[in-house]
Amino acid sequence: METTVIQLTEERYRENLTQAALLGAHEALRLAGLPVREYYTRAEMQRRHGRGKIDRLISDGRLTPHRLENDDNTMSRVVYSETEFLSQII
Repeated sequence: METTVIQLTEERYRENLTQAALLGAHEALRLAGLPVREYYTRAEMQRRHGRGKIDRLISDGRLTPHRLENDDNTMSRVVYSETEFLSQII
């Protein structure tokens, strides 16, 4: 079995652990049935992660905006956990 070594700075390692903890907490709250937002607008994600990064992920097909069925708002919505994950691996 081949071992892969990934070099990370201590700062990047801490950022990755923090993001993993946030994603885990978000998913645990959702599974517990507590009211947690699962969808954010494209504009909210662009403010959080940067417009260029979100637009690039969408144009590359790595992130798919979803429209909610029972939503009167015609704005595209983006799945929170998918966005968080992809924004951290770029």
